[in-house]
Amino acid sequence: MSRIVLKISGEALKDTETVSDNKLQMIYETINILKSDNHHIAIVIGGGNLFRGREHQEMNPVTADTIGMLASVMNALYLHNYLEKNNIPSVVVTPFNFSNLIPNYTDEEILDLSNDHIIIFGGGIGKSGYSTDSGVILASDKIKADLIIKMTNVDGVYDSDPRKNPDAHKYTTLTYDEVINNNLQVMDLNAVLDCQEKQRKIIVMNFQEYPKILDILKDESIGTIIKE
Repeated sequence: MSRIVLKISGEALKDTETVSDNKLQMIYETINILKSDNHHIAIVIGGGNLFRGREHQEMNPVTADTIGMLASVMNALYLHNYLEKNNIPSVVVTPFNFSNLIPNYTDEEILDLSNDHIIIFGGGIGKSGYSTDSGVILASDKIKADLIIKMTNVDGVYDSDPRKNPDAHKYTTLTYDEVINNNLQVMDLNAVLDCQEKQRKIIVMNFQEYPKILDILKDESIGTIIKE
């Protein structure tokens, strides 16, 4: 049994300019697979399917980041609603005070709720200039996770973008130092350093391959495993 943070990018959710039930169903099925193996789960969800600040260079960067964080909160609420409709208890946690819209929880309450609820983190860490990778570290600390699974549109970590370079080399295993020294764009540098310090393993996998997730946890030849 592990305490796991799933990091799901907004891009992975993208079918149209909203959240599709098909992608939410995939997250639901992923959760069911992990729960069947007695894992406790938190989810950090991005907002890039709704708004990507980097695509709006004409905007004030703080404003663009703020809209992006709110897009992440919207995705968290979409997912929360979908899970609740399908009888999976969940709560949304954000770094913002939305007064009566979204409850605020103490760290102790979040840890306790993580035993029988899916904890959905939206809004990153609530500060401009930080990506949702920083939100992953925050979520990992709050639920005391020992594993981070990054679910993306590619099936692991490559030395270049496999969507642009057909000769890109895929890594099956990496150390944190290799990620840092080779400037591999797995997560933000501070997030990688934090995982190294706290000895949290990172798995990078293709979101579409979620039915294999238990195999990926046990077979280091699938996806990419990052550890000491």
